[in-house]
Amino acid sequence: MKSENCQRYLEDPEAHAAHLAECAECRTLFGELNDVVANRGVKLEVLPLAPWEEASHRPWPLILGIALGIVAIAAALFAMAGQSPLGGFINVIRNNVPSADLMASILRLAGGAVQNAPGPWQIAVGVAFVIVNAVLFLLLRRSPKGIDV
Repeated sequence: MKSENCQRYLEDPEAHAAHLAECAECRTLFGELNDVVANRGVKLEVLPLAPWEEASHRPWPLILGIALGIVAIAAALFAMAGQSPLGGFINVIRNNVPSADLMASILRLAGGAVQNAPGPWQIAVGVAFVIVNAVLFLLLRRSPKGIDV
């Protein structure tokens, strides 16, 4: 298993499948492994638990206490400012969110800019859209290594 070809086979068995026919040591080793895996099924109860599966302590009281503490501090700060919490929230939304007319005009301008863009830009966007979607489709369709579908 010390040769460079053995290392290449270990890194990508599918691309270097012919190596198994050439190397007796790898063929013996992987043949034994395949026999062991094929003859012995996986028993889930034998596998070790993941850290989050065996955790018995759930700190929900601590989390709820911290959340209530934050709400109490916020309510105290609003009370010191002389404003109700709901009124303060509504004022923040009213002052920071643009109006519907402004958003509609921005969308109208952006749509016109896209429609009036130069031809090469429109073609480039269309080609990029197709390429990105093709790559995502291929990634969804590719089976993991070692699993035959």
